[in-house]
Amino acid sequence: MASVHISTKDLRTGMYIVSTALSWRDRPYLYSREGMIQSTDEIDDILAQGYVEAYYDPERSKLPEKQDAARAEDPAKKRINTHDLLTERPRKELPKPVVPLVEEMETMNATYTACVSQVAKMFDDARHGRVDLSQTRNVIEHIVLSVNRNPDALTSLAKIRHYDEYTFAHSMNVAVFAVCFGRTLGFEELDLQRLGVAALLHDIGKMRVPPSILNAPRSLTPEEFAVIQSHSQLGYDMLRSTTQTHEDILLGILDHHEKYNGQGYPNKKKGAEISPFARIISVADVYDAISSRRCYKEAVPANRALSTMYSMREESWEPGLVESFIKMLGIYPVGSCVSLTMGYKGIVSQSNYDAPLYPVTLLCKDPKGRTISPAEPVNLAEQHTLQIVKALPDNALNCTL
Repeated sequence: MASVHISTKDLRTGMYIVSTALSWRDRPYLYSREGMIQSTDEIDDILAQGYVEAYYDPERSKLPEKQDAARAEDPAKKRINTHDLLTERPRKELPKPVVPLVEEMETMNATYTACVSQVAKMFDDARHGRVDLSQTRNVIEHIVLSVNRNPDALTSLAKIRHYDEYTFAHSMNVAVFAVCFGRTLGFEELDLQRLGVAALLHDIGKMRVPPSILNAPRSLTPEEFAVIQSHSQLGYDMLRSTTQTHEDILLGILDHHEKYNGQGYPNKKKGAEISPFARIISVADVYDAISSRRCYKEAVPANRALSTMYSMREESWEPGLVESFIKMLGIYPVGSCVSLTMGYKGIVSQSNYDAPLYPVTLLCKDPKGRTISPAEPVNLAEQHTLQIVKALPDNALNCTL
């Protein structure tokens, strides 16, 4: 018997979920982890992760009678999955942006540059044993306020701006992506501030690593790699000894290279042993590292970076976490340069959460390569002529949002 397509709201214990060959890019909300649904708790986790559809095999399923009664058990008995950040906090419907994207980008353009400079000074101070968290809080306040006005603005700036000093811009970008992700997960304002501080300082321990190792444009020796790996412990020890820092911030710094499967460092923590801040910072850290230009590699288009991260799920991160990050950014994040059917080229200007393959896109180049001025916005979800064919490298079109 063929597999049956159902809504995740209709999942029942005993159903055998089939793993399809469908691409996650085409069906990002399809739950396809093969196996038997064992409990109503498992169904609750699937729903909390944001999946809306699934396929099950009736022949391999073992559906007990009175399924509806089983689903109607006392909600107070539901287990909270501590591995899943999405179920640890109440999900809130995010407010719509209160400031247009272009306006917020203009506001934050100079501020972003100033914040990166401030981070550079802060890291230089740390290199000499001085840590001033008031500078950190000032940067994070700017980030949180901007994200609340329009989260797409800073995530766009994070990917289209390039700096020679990778460490400082990377720390700023990780803070931006972490705060945006924390906001999506329902973090309250105080936790967003603390998460942002932890993300901004996650690599501060690298200031105790020799520059010859930190900036080496080559493969590191095992001994050098061990020195690099010490940076999370060094950062934790530095802040714990020199400042009055909240424990969540310290653990976010210490654990950000730990992995869900226990193969990370420095303490090989796994699963729920890893601090919640660190799990979020880890996702933001890996995304920016993969998608950014480095001295030894070119930048990778955002959709390819997200595809690589998707392949790391359930090894580096708990089920559902990276999927939720992808849904937040969109398969083609705002600011992505893209090639479309008929030869047009453009920049993604607004993500579409319900249809990630069809964001609003500004057409910048016509099929003959001529500049379209002013750029023409097209909502790809509302028409059938144009579709994205592939993502292009950052700044490939020499035009801006």
